[in-house]
Amino acid sequence: MKSFLLGLIFCLAFAASGVAVLLIFRHASFGVLAGVLFAYLCVLILVAAVMLNYPRTPRQVLVNDFIDELEARDRLTCASFVVDRAFRVEGARAEGPHYFLELEDGGIFHLCGNYLYNYEPIEGAPRHFPCTRFTVRRHAEAGYVVDLVCGGLVIEPEIEAPPFTAQDFAEGRVPGDGVILRDISFDQLSGERIAAELRAASRPN
Repeated sequence: MKSFLLGLIFCLAFAASGVAVLLIFRHASFGVLAGVLFAYLCVLILVAAVMLNYPRTPRQVLVNDFIDELEARDRLTCASFVVDRAFRVEGARAEGPHYFLELEDGGIFHLCGNYLYNYEPIEGAPRHFPCTRFTVRRHAEAGYVVDLVCGGLVIEPEIEAPPFTAQDFAEGRVPGDGVILRDISFDQLSGERIAAELRAASRPN
């Protein structure tokens, strides 16, 4: 609702200021009028960019109406983590990437899903996730991730492994989103993915 009212106010202000500019410069020559309109549009674009908080990054999380509503209804769960290292496994098809994050207590926190694409580096923008400290906010009932609140220092993944195979899924080697692994070390798990990558690369085409 707040976003709708803000947009409505912005549109009304835009219309009113446009009419005012036309009235003030109605007797001006075409060249002067074109210059004024160009300057007006530049200011308009700048104001719109500030209002929309562009460019958006995970460090500038926009708490939208949906998240506000979930918080008001106590439908959000928050869990914070401190991470030392990380490696990434490319997602197959539309499943999204996998991140394996070594926690300070030695466990390995696994995150996966399309939502992670929102926090990965894009052209012209730096990486924001994984990072040494972050909070995962989930829908309390449905369990899906609403957003990640990133903090601390950015961590570059130690390896970029290829997607899991159908056999990996069939044999239960792919944990679910939000699972913490306790029965294997970070070095063992990353070593397994490196070995799997080497086996895949050695297979004849």
